[in-house]
Amino acid sequence: MSKIYLHIANETNELKAVVLGIGTDQGKPYDINPVAKMHKEEGTYPTEDDVIAEIATVEAALKAEGVTVFRPKNMPNQKQIFTRDIGFVIDDKFVVANMKEPVRKAEIEGIQHVLDQLDPDSIIEVPEGATIEGGDVLVHQDHVFVGISKRTNQAGFEFLKATFLDKQVIGLNVVVSDDPKKNILHLDCAFQPVGDKYAIIYEDGFQDKPQSIYDLFGEENLIKVNQQQMNRMFPNVFSVSPKKVLVEEGFTTLIDALESRNIQCIKVKYAETSKLSGLLRCSTLPLIRA
Repeated sequence: MSKIYLHIANETNELKAVVLGIGTDQGKPYDINPVAKMHKEEGTYPTEDDVIAEIATVEAALKAEGVTVFRPKNMPNQKQIFTRDIGFVIDDKFVVANMKEPVRKAEIEGIQHVLDQLDPDSIIEVPEGATIEGGDVLVHQDHVFVGISKRTNQAGFEFLKATFLDKQVIGLNVVVSDDPKKNILHLDCAFQPVGDKYAIIYEDGFQDKPQSIYDLFGEENLIKVNQQQMNRMFPNVFSVSPKKVLVEEGFTTLIDALESRNIQCIKVKYAETSKLSGLLRCSTLPLIRA
């Protein structure tokens, strides 16, 4: 079996290998977050066929960029769309997430064939009592931003801080609410670096002003989005390089903002999948970047 040599130093370097979610055999609709619950109640929950079709467009876009795409093995009656949350890579280490929601804990089994290709010493398990999901963890060179949310707790943040002593691990408290228009499920729903020096941010998604973001990026390099745009998941794009980003095709305002900064937008259809409270970063688990 060939080995996978992990390397993730940031969110934007050229993507070499990634695990992309699947939408098959989802089972019953989930209502484990306010947005999915709202669509379930309103009868607008996405169909399995629509989700599968949208993920297929992302797979095609990634492969067109020369990216090696791994997929989870299908597990009946299990949602396996949002691979970002089940684990994440920092430098050459793979952290197996400790999922907050019991219904999602089995998802890691779907990528065991990927884990089997890693150096066993590179795999880090999260201790009991600490919850961490990959959507709350963003790597930016010597910094690791950790969203403290309903899904990632203080103990999870403290574990990462104690584990990655060579990094400046920064905790950011995001807004947690039962209101689907206000809730920030994960940090990457409110913030994400793009390009060489920019970041997309929803400023009202934090309990306190995230001064570390302003200090690191500079206010002039922040692409700010409003609440309606956050609800559509504008911050949750996915970089394949500093110059190319996967973006939902309907995000015209964001596309203009990115292209004006010389970042090419690869447009994909993902509006139905977003109703599950996840978009492009949520659906991808990068293993190797340049």
